[in-house]
Amino acid sequence: MPSTLTKNEGKLIEALAQQIIDYYDFKEPPIHIEQILKSPPSDLLGAIEISDLSLVFGIGEHHHEYRMAVARLLHREICRQESASGGNMPYNKAAAHHFAAALLIPKKWISRATRWPWVTLINVSEKFQVPEYAMAARLAQLGRSIRGMG
Repeated sequence: MPSTLTKNEGKLIEALAQQIIDYYDFKEPPIHIEQILKSPPSDLLGAIEISDLSLVFGIGEHHHEYRMAVARLLHREICRQESASGGNMPYNKAAAHHFAAALLIPKKWISRATRWPWVTLINVSEKFQVPEYAMAARLAQLGRSIRGMG
């Protein structure tokens, strides 16, 4: 994850991701990103019709990459709506990547998911259904390290 965000921007993004997690009352991974897109919190934006999107998600080299892409799309749509109403959510590539990681790999869930000494990057990535590179970057961002990070 690029680290070109200010500390305040990072906090705004983390708070937005937590607001969405709380809204749906998600308690454990994986976050159901498709549910969020189909029926987003009304105070954030109107429903995003997945079938109307002009995006094609091909099969990439990273398992679960599409989930990261969809989370970045959600960030873009939130920022578009916020921009129209004078909001201050950062809207750039670094912010979109940070939001996707914060939403799909919530900070509050990391310590529970990584507390056992035998847990590996592959295990945790599969549990959260995110690519290993995204999990490794998020763990590093949060100052955590587990087996398989390199």
